[in-house]
Amino acid sequence: MITEDRWNHILGVARQAARLAEKFFSADANKKQEMFLLGMLHDVGYEFAVEKRQHAALGGELLRRTGYGCWREVYEHGNPDVSEMSDELFLLNCADMTVGPKGEMMTMEERLQEVGERFGRESDACKKMARMRERLTEDARFGLLFDEGL
Repeated sequence: MITEDRWNHILGVARQAARLAEKFFSADANKKQEMFLLGMLHDVGYEFAVEKRQHAALGGELLRRTGYGCWREVYEHGNPDVSEMSDELFLLNCADMTVGPKGEMMTMEERLQEVGERFGRESDACKKMARMRERLTEDARFGLLFDEGL
């Protein structure tokens, strides 16, 4: 089920994804709007997930069935081991990694620390997020989005 905190996180990710798209795709208003929508849809699977870790696959599959073009990005978001990361998936993951559980902006390091405090530093969730941070920050596209680094 999507809680009030989750809605705040979703809205924060949508707004952050739109901001990042504005930087990444210059002034392409359509891309900014598309990334906002992707951010709004990225956690839709929580409404149907029995276990939290199922949310991405459930949401992606739901969106695939409806014909949504970026269903793969929803399906693969949060997966640091995905073979290829489209620009949209890259931006979505960056947005998701810089918005806290209640919609607050934070650095990737703060987000990793927050997940460690919630689930434990040795938890699968924290280890997966650490791998995602590493993958994102090592990507050449990262410098186009975050001048100050995260």
